[in-house]
Amino acid sequence: MNILIVGMGFGKAVYGEIYKQRNHRVVYVDLFDPNADYQSIKSIKGERFDVAHICTPNYSHHSLADDAAVISNIVFVEKPGVANSEGWNDLVNDHPNTRIVMVKNNQYRHNIDDMKQAAIKADRVNIHWRNRNRIPSPGSWFTTKHLAFGGVSRDLVPHLLSIYQMLNPNWKTSDITNSFAIQNWNLSNIQDSDYGTVNNNGIYNVDDSCRIQYDEKYNLWGDWRSMEPDDIAVHADDTVFELGLCPESAYESMIDTALANADNDEFWHKQKEMDIWIHQQLEAL
Repeated sequence: MNILIVGMGFGKAVYGEIYKQRNHRVVYVDLFDPNADYQSIKSIKGERFDVAHICTPNYSHHSLADDAAVISNIVFVEKPGVANSEGWNDLVNDHPNTRIVMVKNNQYRHNIDDMKQAAIKADRVNIHWRNRNRIPSPGSWFTTKHLAFGGVSRDLVPHLLSIYQMLNPNWKTSDITNSFAIQNWNLSNIQDSDYGTVNNNGIYNVDDSCRIQYDEKYNLWGDWRSMEPDDIAVHADDTVFELGLCPESAYESMIDTALANADNDEFWHKQKEMDIWIHQQLEAL
C-alpha cells in the first residue's frame, strides 16, 4: 500500500512505525522538516495513496485534509478535527469519493466492550483524563486559541467523547446537564510542565479544565493541570479501567477496520455521524 503521512512528529512516531512494520511504502510531507519527502501535498504529482494521515497543528487540518482527499482513498484527521461541525460536514461532502474520518483510536482499545458492559450496569460513570501537570508546550500553538480552537477541550475531551459514544448506546439523544470549559492558569504561574517547554513570550488563552455531564449519569472531565494525582481512567461505580496512553494495537485496529470497510457506505455514514456529534459537543462549550 501507498501511505501518506502529513506531519513528521507524532505522524512518524506512531503511524510511520505501524506501516514500516507492515512493509508498506510511506511518503512524508512536512513543511518544516528537511527530511520529509515533500514540503507540501500539492507538490506531489502522479501518485495516489491508499491511506493518508493528517498529524499537524489543529488550524491546518482542514486545508491539508482537503488537499490529501484529492489523492487518497481514506483520510484520517487527528482530533479535534476542524474548527466546527459545519466545516467538517463541508470537508466530507466536498470529497464524495474519499473516506474522511476523525481519529477515534480509543474506541478500538481491546477492553472497550468490557467498559461498555460495566457502564451500562453502573449508576455513575466517570470518564476522566485529568493530569497532575501536563500542559502541552505552554505558549505554543497548543495554548493559542485561534490556532488550537480551544485548550484541553480540543486536546483531551474529544478522546473522552469518543469513549462515551462506545459506552452509552443512547449517545445521540443524550442531554448535557452540566458543562464548563475554563482557564485556570496562565504563563505567569506555570513554571514547568511535564509535556513541553514553557515559552514565556508566547500566548496562553485557552481552557485548561473542561467538564461535560450527560443525563446526570456520565461525567466527562479533562484537565491539563489539576495538581492532583493523575486520574486517567473510566470509573463505572467501583470498577476502574485505567486508560493511560493509547496502545499501538488500538491504532492498528482502527486502521484495519477502516480498510476492511472501505466499500461499506453504512460504516462511513456512522463515522460521519459520530464525528459531527463530537464537533457539536465542543461547539456547545
